[in-house]
Amino acid sequence: MKMPCRAPCACLELDFVRDTLFGPMAQRAMCQVQLAALSLQGRPALRLHIEPPLPAKVEKAHSVAFAWEGRNYRGVVREHVKCGDGGINLLLELQ
Repeated sequence: MKMPCRAPCACLELDFVRDTLFGPMAQRAMCQVQLAALSLQGRPALRLHIEPPLPAKVEKAHSVAFAWEGRNYRGVVREHVKCGDGGINLLLELQ
């Protein structure tokens, strides 16, 4: 029987941008996340699982940036899915 494998959690400072009636709004939040590397039609991507408590309006983010293990990452949100654990998965196409 295969046991589900979960990526280790990391506490990251996420910078995300969302659109509002008054234009783009940048926000910053500390979050517990799990990262998984993916390929999105041959392009590098990440699945970012943000654990609760979720930052306000993160489900409306259209881009996310963060630093992890000495590297800077920036991506466009291609998909967001709410999870049964109260968290959210963001599919980021890396830029």
